[in-house]
Amino acid sequence: MNFEIEQPKLLSALALAQTVADKRSTMPVLANVLLRATKENKVVCAATDMMIALTESIDATVAEPGVLTLDVRHLHSVIRTLPNKPIRVQALDNHWAQLTVGRSEFKFMGMPPTDFPELPDPKGLEFTKVMGHAFADMIQKTQFSVSTDEARVNLNGVLFECDGEQATMVSTDGHRLTKYSAPLTGPKLPKGIIIPRKGVLELRKVLDRVDGEVEFAVDAQHIFLQTDNLLLSVKLNNVTFPPYQQVIPSQHKRRVTALREELVDVLRRAEVMAPEKTSTVRVELKDHRLTLTADNPDRGVARQEIEIEYDGEALTAGFNARYLIEVLEAIATDKVHLDFQGELDPCVVRPVDGPDFLGVVMPMRI
Repeated sequence: MNFEIEQPKLLSALALAQTVADKRSTMPVLANVLLRATKENKVVCAATDMMIALTESIDATVAEPGVLTLDVRHLHSVIRTLPNKPIRVQALDNHWAQLTVGRSEFKFMGMPPTDFPELPDPKGLEFTKVMGHAFADMIQKTQFSVSTDEARVNLNGVLFECDGEQATMVSTDGHRLTKYSAPLTGPKLPKGIIIPRKGVLELRKVLDRVDGEVEFAVDAQHIFLQTDNLLLSVKLNNVTFPPYQQVIPSQHKRRVTALREELVDVLRRAEVMAPEKTSTVRVELKDHRLTLTADNPDRGVARQEIEIEYDGEALTAGFNARYLIEVLEAIATDKVHLDFQGELDPCVVRPVDGPDFLGVVMPMRI
């Protein structure tokens, strides 16, 4: 194998591939990127951790087709330090590779390409075109409340539902829940699918690189995202998502209307003073005021007050400041509604005259 490629193109492909590759696997080859040079003057970069698979085709000048597998982290670390000049990559004996840039030369020890696993193939599936920014927006509004506890597989991902015209994403970690619905052309998914947390993050990275439309398809085990030169597959979590509709309160006794940015600002200041492990803050509603108190024996006390639209009964309840901030940051409207029932009931955050979005935050004892 022998090819020449521009440094920025190879660096961009390796930057994405290294986030997919599994550096801790008992299969050493999963820490590698597979580089396949073709007669069509393309180099295909592939990486997988057996749950997520990525292939990206980039332009190159191929003198001799072939294939190599090299440690993606080390390769990326070297490529990122090189100048913006053509890089010559040549295969050596025993799966070694030589990189030449100007008067600099690097040699890498590789592994047999035959050790690299086969990747999922979407052949025969019907792909649907969607606007990349719309799909990315759904992920951005829900990914922060996905559980990071990998033992809770049914919560360690985002539920994606679609009837062909309207799509909904839901995530929860047991302490909060986020739900967002928006118009989106896509395949009909009667039961919905659960996209695992790492897969959601990789989908977002790919979507952030794309302007315009992307294509995606779903089979029994995977969701596939495809662009002109890239294919990403994510293995779905084969579990049942909890009945999230039961968690969303159907009614409320108290509704607060507040300026979103002002509320975020006081919550951020309160979070600094709140206990580190729980970020607990006291929320008090009375007349047209919301009072926020953070009390930390090791730091001190912060008490802040803002004006709100509220004329209901007085209420005092405790919440995690970080959870409230993250929900509010996912909203773009100037004003938000905060709906409360009682002091031990969840708070539901919604935009005022905005999209179909809501965040449910469970209370904390104070």
